[in-house]
Amino acid sequence: MKATQPILILSTGRTGTIFLARLFSDLYPSSVASYHERGQSRPIQILTNLHFSHLFPKSGLKAAWKLLKGNEIESCEKDFHIDANNFLYGLASLAPELYPNLKVLHIVRDPRDYVTSQLNFSRQKKTSFIGNYLVPFWQPNPFLVGELPIAKALGFTRFQKYCWVWDFKNRVMSQLANTNTPYLCVRFEDLFSKETEVVFEKITSFLGLPPIKNIHERFREPANTSQPTFFPEWHQWSNKQSGQLQVLCGTQMQKYGYGTEPEWMEKIQTKQ
Repeated sequence: MKATQPILILSTGRTGTIFLARLFSDLYPSSVASYHERGQSRPIQILTNLHFSHLFPKSGLKAAWKLLKGNEIESCEKDFHIDANNFLYGLASLAPELYPNLKVLHIVRDPRDYVTSQLNFSRQKKTSFIGNYLVPFWQPNPFLVGELPIAKALGFTRFQKYCWVWDFKNRVMSQLANTNTPYLCVRFEDLFSKETEVVFEKITSFLGLPPIKNIHERFREPANTSQPTFFPEWHQWSNKQSGQLQVLCGTQMQKYGYGTEPEWMEKIQTKQ
């Protein structure tokens, strides 16, 4: 029986995962089965968030995965199975044994751009609005997770909530760096920059795929972009908003090399 290499591309969302799923499918049609949020992944996200909230056991999460997604790798007839899937952000760190020989590619995006994109996208797409505004445990809960007192969590604006979500989810995914699961973290901005060729070669080498030359033309326009119709880019944020994001995301921003612009430093140091 042929062994298929499982690969998860994980992120907070709003990181070009639709584009990447399509790209790998186009570039390696004979050897790669590539999907975006394959199968019944949304219930897994909700159950994962319930687990982080201490309301659902890990054994139940594993059982749900086996029921809803457990046959995907076994039924794959190609050498590589890629699932670009932000709904599974916590699964690899909680239960990597569900994917034998798993490799994880973690895409991280500047939290300022993630929060802007998430706020806009959740207003522009019906399914995203329903999930983010109406479905319990669509996102993790800072109080139930045990990171904030209830009064502070209830006082969060939606802006602050997504700042915390960015920080929490990336902390969960980055835990894989200290495990036996092969793990590579790449910045979204570096993929869509003049460094595209170098970064993509690093990704293909990590995944075990043949290198592709002159790939930069494919990265000109990511799919599924949000429109800035509701919430502006960070340059237009108030000093208060900038300070709120810095408090919630600052440590990891520094870790990933974000937030070094003089304009940003002035915003977070100026009281308002």
